[in-house]
Amino acid sequence: MVRQWSWRGTISQPFAIKLFKGVWNAHPRFATRTVMVQNNDVDGAFGLLNRLMDSEGMLKIIRRTQFYQKPYMQRKALSMEASTAIFNEDMNRKMKFLVRKNRPDKHPGQVTS
Repeated sequence: MVRQWSWRGTISQPFAIKLFKGVWNAHPRFATRTVMVQNNDVDGAFGLLNRLMDSEGMLKIIRRTQFYQKPYMQRKALSMEASTAIFNEDMNRKMKFLVRKNRPDKHPGQVTS
């Protein structure tokens, strides 16, 4: 019996860049996006399509996997992205604390005489 090799439909990410688990389920490869062109306004339709793809995160994926990156550059980018996310989370928490309203004690922790 001769075993035939067949393609299973799995595609590995280019250049060993791990995107996120379940990327193929989040963005079906053959799902179509239809943007209607009205009054021959191709630029407007193209801008709308770009906004749709950007909101889904597809442009970020395309830009990140367009060119080869050496492994140390990948590690550096991931580290920078993680540190930026941590910084932004910290700043958001601090700003929410400073801007909060309708609290019973206007200045918690301070002794007023």
